[in-house]
Amino acid sequence: MVCRKAALRIILFLFISSSFSLWGQTSFFSEEQILARAGFYENTEVRTGMKEAINAPFFSLLPRQKEIHEQVLSPVAVEFELRKSAESFYLLFKNEQNYRYPVWGRGNFIIKRDLKTGAFLQVKIFLQNDEDSFIRLFPLDDGRSVLDLMLYGVQLYSDIVIPVSLEDLSISSFSRLMYLTRGTVRWDLLMTDSSYAEWGILSSFVETVRGELDTLHEAEDGAQDKTGQFVHIEDGSPQQDRGGVNCSGFAKWVADGMLRGKDDREFLISIEDLKTASAEEEERLGNPWSTTRQDRDPYFGLDWTRNLARILKQAQGAAEMSSPREMDVRSMPFFNYMENIGYNLENLRAVLYLLAIENPGAFYMGAVNSQFGEDPVLWQYHHIVLFFPWFTSDGDFRLAVLETGRESSLENLKRRYPDSFVHLVKVEGADDFIPPGGTPAAEDGMAGSEE
Repeated sequence: MVCRKAALRIILFLFISSSFSLWGQTSFFSEEQILARAGFYENTEVRTGMKEAINAPFFSLLPRQKEIHEQVLSPVAVEFELRKSAESFYLLFKNEQNYRYPVWGRGNFIIKRDLKTGAFLQVKIFLQNDEDSFIRLFPLDDGRSVLDLMLYGVQLYSDIVIPVSLEDLSISSFSRLMYLTRGTVRWDLLMTDSSYAEWGILSSFVETVRGELDTLHEAEDGAQDKTGQFVHIEDGSPQQDRGGVNCSGFAKWVADGMLRGKDDREFLISIEDLKTASAEEEERLGNPWSTTRQDRDPYFGLDWTRNLARILKQAQGAAEMSSPREMDVRSMPFFNYMENIGYNLENLRAVLYLLAIENPGAFYMGAVNSQFGEDPVLWQYHHIVLFFPWFTSDGDFRLAVLETGRESSLENLKRRYPDSFVHLVKVEGADDFIPPGGTPAAEDGMAGSEE
């Protein structure tokens, strides 16, 4: 019996070894490990097994327009589909996700060929479950190809030359593609370990906050003072109607809940502490965007988020910061930070994706700045939003956007604030959350302002 088991192990080992050699997945062990940790599944077995079909004329493929194939070395099945346009045809290899086969799925290969000549025109490989996040391979010359890489609509790489033909790459593993481009593409910035405990902690934190949103009401210029009373941010006067928060008050409400979750403190954050300027006045007067009308307080949102991040950081036992700007997100691969401005709102999903990989479990307070107001119109920090980025155990990127006591989305922000920028500060340690509660100012007509 022992000999039989040993023989079976040897046979299995030889089968797997030969299979790896056949499908080209063993020569790139480091890359394979990165993909495995990221939950990024290969479909090389199916494409290699269909090599003749991939190279066949279009009309010979008509009898097999849609098929489902199981894989030995990958836990996901793959659906092959044939599609046609006016001048091209497409061979789609789609990975299974929850018993479905979406076109825009992680690891999916789409091979495009000319309908008349059969020439290989393009190979597209999706990096995320998103139509705007993919690698695109084109033929070059002399058996070479070029690579472009898009992440949420932002081009991170272009014209990366690969010394392999497009036909060869169409049946190659993704790990081989990573290996061939390891000197030019920073795969460590684009792939992450989907099993980090921090992802689950941040996701649970977001769920807890979501469950408390119905307890909040929206109120212009509204927040809670340090005693929990709902007041007006500008002068600390009590709100006359039921208590509520604006975008700034909501960010403070989340921060207060984090502090209460940490030590169940009696008093909340002082509003006046959050109004403190986070830069020298002389520096701000030199900013050509807002050299006039300082009475409009154009930097309010920037100061508020920086001060919240500073208070939360110090509550974790950090030493006194030399500058309120220490928590600013000032350095990013592929994107340039603009001093006291931040990042283009149009690029923010890609920015937050990269930040999630760099800082697992952190979230970000964003101050939106754009042209605002009248007589005159100023570049002004006029809105605050909270961004929570994480990855699921399947490697799928998720982003929760919370503002003014409700859940929103980046798409919603872009529609409301076109041509805008977002300045980000990092917040770590999102774990326990105890809602600050509070007393509506109109409850007994006696609510006092913050002392």
